[in-house]
Amino acid sequence: MIKKRREKSVRLETCEAGCRRVPSNHPSYPQLEAETGRLQAGYRGEKALDYYLTFLPHDNYQIFHGLRLEDHKNRYFQMDTLLLTFSHCLILEAKNITGELEFDEKCHQLKRKTSDGYEALGDPISQVERHKYQLTHWLEHHFGKKIPVIGQVVLTNKHATLISATSSLMNKVTFHTNLPNKISKINENFPSSILNEKELRKIARTLVKKHTPDSFLLLDFFKIKKSEKKNGVICPECAHCPMKKKRMNWLCLECGLISQTAHYDALDDYKRLLGSAISTSQAMEYLQLNSRMTSLRILKSMDLHFDGNGKSRVYYLEGWHIA
Repeated sequence: MIKKRREKSVRLETCEAGCRRVPSNHPSYPQLEAETGRLQAGYRGEKALDYYLTFLPHDNYQIFHGLRLEDHKNRYFQMDTLLLTFSHCLILEAKNITGELEFDEKCHQLKRKTSDGYEALGDPISQVERHKYQLTHWLEHHFGKKIPVIGQVVLTNKHATLISATSSLMNKVTFHTNLPNKISKINENFPSSILNEKELRKIARTLVKKHTPDSFLLLDFFKIKKSEKKNGVICPECAHCPMKKKRMNWLCLECGLISQTAHYDALDDYKRLLGSAISTSQAMEYLQLNSRMTSLRILKSMDLHFDGNGKSRVYYLEGWHIA
């Protein structure tokens, strides 16, 4: 049963908004584009797990995707997928990496073979071990129970091959196509329940409640000035910017598309890059409108929370999502 569905991370969605709003000739754009590509590959790797999770050995698994928790020392940790059962927890760390891969268990490093040697890629096994430690203490702190926590690195790219795969390594690493078999074997090691139905439900509720989304200040991170971003409503069909407001609609002067809601995406980008609060004058400038009344009408139609009156009124995009 999925208790927390898989979503793009805040960082990924913010980077995607940045790619739409930062001019391609900006000095920081190549870094932004590379980071966005890396995050998109990671997200595709996580989603590659979903089909194989439909083959779980029983229906008692509580599934959480992208859970981010604060540990007992105020450090945050995020798990690609967490499976909670009556007897144990299983952390799955997805890695969408292609090529010939070698896990150096002695040096705790993942390497990829290249034409002139090896490329170091960090160590997902050590990452999972840290998350196991943090989750174990988190569960004990919140519920006073020691629940076994298992970790598994899952390679999700069909073009990945392993070099020098030892039996000890394959206890920690598997391919996504073998994930159902691996989970079944892990399940056999825990025949006795530690939790009852009420305890399981309580832990599941608390995990979701304690999830803390990340935040990412993209403009600061990539040293991009607010004035350097692109304003205007982007055409959802051909990406031309800006679209023109024509009475109740937005018109693309490039492809002729007419839309009543194209400004929703633009305001979602604003929220991710500039923050939740927006005034009528800020919306007028950002959406490239000729009339303050049109800007006011748009913000009022979205049923947003607000503070203040008249020209000092500020509307809040936080909590508002595109339907």
